[in-house]
Amino acid sequence: MELIGPEKFWLVPSTDEASVMTAELVREDLGGFVRWTEEAPYRCIGAADSLEDCRRAVREVIVAARAKLPKGVRLLVNPTSGTKQMSVGAALAALDEGIGEIVFTVGERADGVVKTGTETLETFAANGWFAERDLKTGMVLAESGSLLAAATLLERHEGLAGRASVARCLHEWERQNYVEARRIAAGNEALASCRRGLEALAKAAGGEVPDGMIIVDLLETAGVFHGRKDYEASLILACRALEMGLRHALFARTGLREPYSVAGICALGIPQGVKDRCREGAQGGQTAMLNLGQVAQVLQQLGDETGTAFLEERDLRGLVKVRNELMHRLGKVRAEESKDALWRVRRVLKTLPLPVPIPRPLLC
Repeated sequence: MELIGPEKFWLVPSTDEASVMTAELVREDLGGFVRWTEEAPYRCIGAADSLEDCRRAVREVIVAARAKLPKGVRLLVNPTSGTKQMSVGAALAALDEGIGEIVFTVGERADGVVKTGTETLETFAANGWFAERDLKTGMVLAESGSLLAAATLLERHEGLAGRASVARCLHEWERQNYVEARRIAAGNEALASCRRGLEALAKAAGGEVPDGMIIVDLLETAGVFHGRKDYEASLILACRALEMGLRHALFARTGLREPYSVAGICALGIPQGVKDRCREGAQGGQTAMLNLGQVAQVLQQLGDETGTAFLEERDLRGLVKVRNELMHRLGKVRAEESKDALWRVRRVLKTLPLPVPIPRPLLC
C-alpha cells in the first residue's frame, strides 16, 4: 500500500482471524482508510475459498467506493495476499466493474511470500482487455443486425473508432439514410471503396423518379435481413423494391411519375377501361395515385415485360397483400414467404437494366 500511496482505500479481508489482523496492521500504518460501515470496518469475505463469494464482496466494495468518490477519480484494485480465490475474485470483480488498472505487489519471494523491502508493483492495464472483449461482442451484435448497438459499444475505445464508424455507416445504409452513411464514409479510410457508391445512392434518393441503384440496394438489404431471420423487414423491403421497379419501368417507357398526370395517362395508347381505372380517386381530376396493379396493367398494355411478369405472378401478389396487412395490424412472416418474395421480385425485375449492387464493407 505504501508503494501505491492512495488518498483513500478500502480493505476486503476474509473472516479468518489472521486476515483481519493483517488488515488491522495495514490501516494503522496508512491514512485514508474508509470504513465499510459504522459498525464494521470491513466488508469481509465469508468463504475465502469460494471464487464467487470473493468476487461478490469486492464488487460490492467497488460500487460503494465509486459512490463516495468524485467522478473521474482514478480507482484501482490491488489483490494482495489471501487465498488464490481471493486474488482471482478481486481481479474478476475489477474487470466486471470496468476498473482499468489492477495492481499486483511483486518482488523477491521466500516460501512463496514477497520479502519485505523488495516489493514492486506490476500493473495490468485492463483497457486492452476491455477492447478485445467489446470487439468480440460488437461482432456478434453486428452479425445479428444490431449495428447501432455495436457502434455504440465500439466507440468506447479509441482504437476501435474505425470499426465503430463502419458499423454506424452500415446501420444508416440499411435504413436507406444514404446521406448520413455517405457522411460517415467520408471520414473513414476503411470505407473509401464505398464512397462513390454511397454518393450515387444519396443523389438518387434526392431525385424525383425511382432509381435503379436504390432498387438494387433495397433488394440487397432485403437479402441481408432475410439472412438474419428478420423476415418481416425483408418482405417489406422486397415489396418496396418491387414497387419502385414497376414505377421505374413506367417512367422509362412513358416519362410519367408520381403523382401521375391524368391527362398523361389518357394520352397513352392503352384501352379506355384501363384509363378509367387509373382515373378512379384522381385528386381534382388532375393527378392520380396508382397502385401496383394499376401500374402493372398500364405497362402490360404498353407491351412492357415487367408489368406482364408481375400480373402473372399470382403468388407474389399474395405476398404483397401480406406486406399491406403488416402496415395495419400485427402479423408474422414465415421464412419461406420472405425467401419466396425475394426470388419472385428479382424474377419480375430481371428485365430492367439495373446496375450491379455496391459491395458492402465487413466489420472485421
